[in-house]
Amino acid sequence: MKTVALILIIVVGVSVTKAQAVSSVVEIVTVYSQNEKFYLRSIPYDNEFPSLPGKTHVYQTGKSVPLYEFERGFDSVNADSNNLILSNNGEVIFHAIPWEADEQKEGLKSVTIYKHGKIFASFTEIEINGCDKKKERCSLVYSNFETVVDAEKSYLGTRNYKKVFKEGVDEKEQFLSDFSIFSSDDVVYLTDSKKVVHTFDLREGKYLGSDSFANLFEQIKSKARFTRVELKEYQAPLFSDFPNLKDGRNTQVSLANAIGMKPASSLETRDEQFKQYAFKIKSTISRDGSLEIEAIEFWDDDLPKEKITEFFKTNKFDVSAIPRVFEKWNIDDQYFYFRNKNDRVARQEKQKELAEQRDEYRRRLTLERIDGVYIPKDLGECFTELDKILSEIDKKEMAALPAKRDMVQYHMGLGMWMRNTWRLWAGSRLQKYFLDRGIQHPDDMSGVILEYYYDWLKGKKETWKAWEKNPKPH
Repeated sequence: MKTVALILIIVVGVSVTKAQAVSSVVEIVTVYSQNEKFYLRSIPYDNEFPSLPGKTHVYQTGKSVPLYEFERGFDSVNADSNNLILSNNGEVIFHAIPWEADEQKEGLKSVTIYKHGKIFASFTEIEINGCDKKKERCSLVYSNFETVVDAEKSYLGTRNYKKVFKEGVDEKEQFLSDFSIFSSDDVVYLTDSKKVVHTFDLREGKYLGSDSFANLFEQIKSKARFTRVELKEYQAPLFSDFPNLKDGRNTQVSLANAIGMKPASSLETRDEQFKQYAFKIKSTISRDGSLEIEAIEFWDDDLPKEKITEFFKTNKFDVSAIPRVFEKWNIDDQYFYFRNKNDRVARQEKQKELAEQRDEYRRRLTLERIDGVYIPKDLGECFTELDKILSEIDKKEMAALPAKRDMVQYHMGLGMWMRNTWRLWAGSRLQKYFLDRGIQHPDDMSGVILEYYYDWLKGKKETWKAWEKNPKPH
């Protein structure tokens, strides 16, 4: 199922992806209730979105002490998005994630409703709009921006941006452009891509039901308003290297000394002659410099795991790069590389490693499965595997393209998936199949698969066999 989900989200043409976005700017979000008697202020702990780390405080307007607070940062919020809404009594928070929701993780589902800081209810997109993404293109929130907004007159992409509609756009489409989500009298109205309006009661934190936009428009058009939102931008701390220790010492050098090794770099040519030992760490650093390990992954059993873990738990680190408004900050995956102190031993280890890699590469060229993944033996099996994995709508859209050369639009999505999953870079029987036919580069291999899969979808089931007899790059 994970493979299927991955394909559904990486194929070009699907607007929603699962990959988190990252920005160099991070925003503290303030959202007022409709009656403006209460407001929430959300401070994130990272610059990824959608993301959970952070803290949210809820205040009564005019009071400096929060009514309550809870661990959760709200992001994916714009000044006019209306997707983060606070009830008129300050007790209920409605949060919709129009794009990139993680339906498997509480707090990151398409819709989450909080009562007094705790999740009261949550809904996946399919639970709300019944969308079958195998058969149709649909989304949680209706979006018509490209079709109704005049980009030039709106000064799109500049600081002077102000939405101007194209001539002839009717009242309903203008309304939906502004108010695909809005709240009125503690009721949230959310219109999905099928123009069905779903309503939620903020007093009770419950889903009420749905009706067509056409039926409800006259009733709701006078109720719509923008939620009052204030966004304060900060430059997000971006760590090319792990923060130094609090006393100024380099963390990698200090750790290398602690474990009796020497620092190394995956980017330095001079270190290529040595075997490198590596691990990656994801962590959260607090204002006092202490570190909490979120995840740590070792790639070499020879590394002293307990000593390394203890090093991060017992040391304090420099937080000067983190704006003081953030009491914590998540440091995403950071990689550490080390080598043996003895140059001669480190070179011998490298030669042994290369020999093992060559043996492993030769072994992989014969395997039917690698790490549990079935590897097609030829083009025909590539197509039967893709038929199993891709949805009906994916295949229908591919077959509707004007020509096979247009399959190039899938090069960075589906093509990348094939290159990685079928080991076209790292050695597999499918890679050997192409190498034996003079196709040397994995990009060209995936290109051949995509172009002849187009023929396959168009009912030309045998053209790949002609290519196999007389192979040419795509």
